[in-house]
Amino acid sequence: MACSAASTSKRQKHSYPDMDRISNLPDSLLCHILSFLPTKKVVATSNLSSRWKTLWTLVPKLDFDSRELETKSSDGEQSHNQYHFNFAHIVSRVWALRNANPIQKFRLHWDDNFDHIHVDTWVRAAIARGVKELELEVIIRFGSFPPLYFPCSVFNGNTLVILKLGSFIVLESSPGSSFVFPSLQILHLIITNVDSDSHHDSLSRLHAFCPVLQELFVAIYECRFELDINVPALEYLRFEGNLGDVSLENLPNSVKPVLDLNSVGLDYVSEHGNSVWDLLGQLCNVESLHLYSETVGCLRSASEFDPPMFHKLSFLNFGVDDHLNYVLPLLLHRTPNLEVLVFDMERTNSFIDHGYRNFTLDRTFYKDPQDDPKCLSSRLTTCHFKGFEGLKGEMELVRRILKRARVLKTMKISSSGLNSEEKLCVLKELLMFPRHSRTCQIAFS
Repeated sequence: MACSAASTSKRQKHSYPDMDRISNLPDSLLCHILSFLPTKKVVATSNLSSRWKTLWTLVPKLDFDSRELETKSSDGEQSHNQYHFNFAHIVSRVWALRNANPIQKFRLHWDDNFDHIHVDTWVRAAIARGVKELELEVIIRFGSFPPLYFPCSVFNGNTLVILKLGSFIVLESSPGSSFVFPSLQILHLIITNVDSDSHHDSLSRLHAFCPVLQELFVAIYECRFELDINVPALEYLRFEGNLGDVSLENLPNSVKPVLDLNSVGLDYVSEHGNSVWDLLGQLCNVESLHLYSETVGCLRSASEFDPPMFHKLSFLNFGVDDHLNYVLPLLLHRTPNLEVLVFDMERTNSFIDHGYRNFTLDRTFYKDPQDDPKCLSSRLTTCHFKGFEGLKGEMELVRRILKRARVLKTMKISSSGLNSEEKLCVLKELLMFPRHSRTCQIAFS
């Protein structure tokens, strides 16, 4: 037995020699592996051996997050100052040691009172090195500090494919100036101006032509914003927060717009509602549209109701709130070719106990069937209720859809808030509702 064990040990040694297999991998493969790690950990590999000492400088990705460098101290002010210095020093040191090696991705998250000069320097350095992906987020938590201003020309490069700017960043461009982003495919803008004394006078402005842009996400909170963008290849569009002055040129019909807008913090609620309707006018040729419940509230608050005709719209996701009775009839009468209608109630579940979903349906469907929207009489084939709770208003809405939709094939109802017994009770009641379409099937999940 002892002889056999010794023989096995020798075979294992011969098969697996004592060597560092990872270090023998080519630089390109090692750099690719390291690119999935935060820069803090990538730089730490320089301590492994002489083979790794400068390898990290070849990794084409820089990922810095100030939250990873928090300093613990009994002296709060000393801790904050030390933390601020450490982060800026570390990032600057990394940039200096990398020399002029090219960069594909640069991500920076600076939490708590960032330094304008440092951020500006690092971003310009990344652009100069041909960065393809740039993700920048700065946060102000204590005190009142001005946001970070960047001229649009800084990002006006030929190599940039992904640009994500978050929180306290303001784009600056002179009136009438326009920029071309020839390679940009993804653009995310999250703009918050925290300077309460001047934020109504500051304007974030972007006038641009993005010939290959596929994804546009814009979130604006309590500040003015002007967007004039030419996007002939856009596939996905999402607006959140407050809506500014928006102009979308050459928008494809196939784009999928998602509007998650609200009037929180605004003193011009009615005007904001008018702006949301104006945006819908620019989206009148789309085939798909997603409206969150807060957006429906904005539409209801408008002083002028003049919805456009959506002749090509076949899919509508409608966020349900207590303004449904006013907004839904307008949209249904202007979507003659609507085939799929989704009532999204999942977001408003937490407001049920406060009467948030106490909508009425007096105006939604008229007594005379001849006054029904065209989509109900000839087009609508699928209706889906998401976040269904079996409330009185919801049940009545289902009943009227079943009664008036003449070519409906599927009524799908999804609920996560009801137990098995409650679902069975609701389903029995739903099955008793009269259906205009003999082929309609009710699916409850």
